[in-house]
Amino acid sequence: FKIDSSKNDLSHGGGSIIYTKNNISASIVTGSSNAPDSLAVMIDTTIGNLCIACIYRSTSLNSVQNIKLISFLKNICNVDNEFETVLIGDFNLPDVSWETGCVNGGLVGNNKSFLNQERFINMFNEAGLSWYFTTETTRRRIVNETLQESLLDQVLYTNDALINSCTSLSPLGKSDHVSVLVELGVSLGTDNIKEKISKLSWGKITSDDILTYSIKNINWDFNCTNDIQEMWDEFHGKLEAVASIVPATPVYRDNRPVKLPWDTSALKRMRKSKDKAWTAFDIEPTSINLSDASSKQLIFEKEEVKAKIRYEKKITANLKTNCKSFYSYLRNKRKVKTSIPTLGKEDGSRTNSAAESAEVLASAFSSVFVREPLGPLPESVSKNDNVISDIVITFDNVKKELLKLNIYKSTGPDGIIPSYLNR
Repeated sequence: FKIDSSKNDLSHGGGSIIYTKNNISASIVTGSSNAPDSLAVMIDTTIGNLCIACIYRSTSLNSVQNIKLISFLKNICNVDNEFETVLIGDFNLPDVSWETGCVNGGLVGNNKSFLNQERFINMFNEAGLSWYFTTETTRRRIVNETLQESLLDQVLYTNDALINSCTSLSPLGKSDHVSVLVELGVSLGTDNIKEKISKLSWGKITSDDILTYSIKNINWDFNCTNDIQEMWDEFHGKLEAVASIVPATPVYRDNRPVKLPWDTSALKRMRKSKDKAWTAFDIEPTSINLSDASSKQLIFEKEEVKAKIRYEKKITANLKTNCKSFYSYLRNKRKVKTSIPTLGKEDGSRTNSAAESAEVLASAFSSVFVREPLGPLPESVSKNDNVISDIVITFDNVKKELLKLNIYKSTGPDGIIPSYLNR
């Protein structure tokens, strides 16, 4: 592992440490030194750069240090950033209600602790951050023979697709805080956008091969005849044994989160901020909350229209060079999807279902093919006397043809994309 710390001297404790595996490309985020006891690293993932920050807001921080930490968090959670952010750590905000996203107790007044906590929760809301824990307990301790339970540790993120799950585990060492296991919904590196999995290719094996293997190698008599579950488990094992002879083909599964073509990180954060404002209004339907939610709703709708117009202008401008994205967008905008109409059958009637239409088409396609006899192919006799004696291929001719290729077309039989040949 590579070890990054918010402190140069680790012998005195305190601060934050991030352990990163050596095969992961990670670098410390600029400005981390300005955040007291906290640290952030930038990692290359399938969604681009991902900022992971380990936060420790000590109770001993003064007002200046709290302001520095808030400024640092604003920078790495800014809606204009080209990367997503995950914040993990001890934020030490005991008076914050994570269900409502505000400080408990109504008016904050002149209490410095309340004021600092309000600054942090306001910054989270303004940045459109989501958080995972709402009512859980992350710290338990005994004070004056009384058990105190509080929610001090939190996981915040700029995009809901980033987090698959968060699990509370037992504390490490003598700590009174629980450990938190966070499963991210991304993979490392731009080369791992598509996950390689194996899929059984039943078309590469005949039913006769499966039957022969099943008869010779599998005993279909049941050892247990009393328990239904045991019989089912045994039968399932026999079917798995049959499937083991089917050749597997590697396929790739796309792990990237699905999004609208004009969606941006800034737009997604505005959407989160708007949704949180309406949630706050549902919990406490006051005129202030209504005004705030309506304002954020209007800002989001205007920005979404602008983003959509920018995207439409972009695909229209590239229509001559890349028409696929343009026509794909048009197809998605169609309200009525075209389908194959009813077809006429040989008896003069019309098909009533998609299955019948498929059978009619299959019969029509098969009728135009010539069935070749089994065995070796007959020798062909050429009747053309015009023979090309020589073929001249020059570098300039090949280059000229390659430059004519449409880089937006699919790969040919050689499996090479046209854009690679064009370059």
